[in-house]
Amino acid sequence: MDFDLVIKNARIVSPLGVDSGEIGIIDGRIAAVAGRDFQLTAASVVDAEGKYVIPGLVDPHVHLGQRNPFGDEVCTESRAAAAGGVTTIGVHVKAKEGDLLQIFENYKNDFESNSVVDGFFHAPTKDDRGLSELKFYREVGISSYKLTWGEREVGGDARLFQVMEMLSELGNDVRGIIHAENREIAALLAGRLANQGRKDFPAWNQARPWFCEAEFMEKSILFAEVTKCPIYIEHVTIARGIEILIRAKNRGVDVKAETCPHYLTLTSDDKGVLSTFPPLGRVNPPLRDKKSNDLLWEGIATGVIDCIGSDHSPYTKKGKGNNLWEAPPGIGNIVEMTLPVLLSEGVNKGRISVEKLVELCCYSPAKIFGLYPRKGGIVVGGDADLVILDENERRKVSAETLHSLCDWSAYDGWELKGWPLATYIRGQLVAKQGEVLAHPSSGKWLRR
Repeated sequence: MDFDLVIKNARIVSPLGVDSGEIGIIDGRIAAVAGRDFQLTAASVVDAEGKYVIPGLVDPHVHLGQRNPFGDEVCTESRAAAAGGVTTIGVHVKAKEGDLLQIFENYKNDFESNSVVDGFFHAPTKDDRGLSELKFYREVGISSYKLTWGEREVGGDARLFQVMEMLSELGNDVRGIIHAENREIAALLAGRLANQGRKDFPAWNQARPWFCEAEFMEKSILFAEVTKCPIYIEHVTIARGIEILIRAKNRGVDVKAETCPHYLTLTSDDKGVLSTFPPLGRVNPPLRDKKSNDLLWEGIATGVIDCIGSDHSPYTKKGKGNNLWEAPPGIGNIVEMTLPVLLSEGVNKGRISVEKLVELCCYSPAKIFGLYPRKGGIVVGGDADLVILDENERRKVSAETLHSLCDWSAYDGWELKGWPLATYIRGQLVAKQGEVLAHPSSGKWLRR
């Protein structure tokens, strides 16, 4: 059999191990995964030269179109994703007034007209209208829902409980997404600190302390347990969160958990761009301390944390403004940095294996959000989304060389060891050595 493309001399990584061999691709899909003793023939052959080849990353947590037109940010941020080895992004779309089907079609068309990577959507459910829309989103192929509830101004605990009841009736393949913070207490503490004239970087952490996250995690998990609603807790940041998740999973609660690269590597005491310009460090939940970093790494190693998301929110310095208390939330410019940070600070420092990296960033998010085996694995029949890595390459991070519209990076000046060399989506080379080769409109929206 002749293939369209063969990648040879590859160390092929799955969550279960690393095998030397070749990958044969036909019509954008993986048609063969052969051992080292086989030689596949193709019109085009790429020699991986003994380097790791992993599935394209699935980043389940991206925010686009918060302040700029959705299509514009899809264009720039999908390029950043491709350069960083991310081939599929899960986008939180904003609720809008108007005909729901037309709103959905507009989002889908804007995505497919501008993206160089594939993507899927998380549905908004922030008000009474959101409740009535749950079934609609399921019918058009969206099976994950951001549950913006739990505070009095949007319905409180009763509404959070109610929406979980409704989701559980839609089937086991849907999942509610939880942002775990008690915003009422956070608002109280932020007001106190603002009145004291605090505008420094650590003030944001003090305004949203660990127990705000712990309380909301406990409450959401309890409601999910009672209603039998599958949930996904985004951006776990606290050491107590690991304890909470262990207890819940031991009870059989269907809860999956994500953390982000910045919660593994940055703290509220860091000296650098964030402390120099505090609005850049305003992210929800806030950065914590070194102990939390370490315990999150332990939670990953023991399987308590299921996957990694970037929580990418591409605000420029100008967009962040000069006031810590008024700046939009988001650590910025993370989708392109996820793989280099995890290779450098995780794999190369012995905190995780390359197999665990693939589990966290490829297999698990694809499985949780209904995309596996099309995405998330190097398996016959799946899309040929592949990344060739050089785990030994060193580069110094500079916002000027990254692709996001975000003109700064919390990792600016860091020397990271381990970078993607080439990114393929459905067998097509879309990025090489940091240069994006694909054109807008080459990405596809994914029905789930």
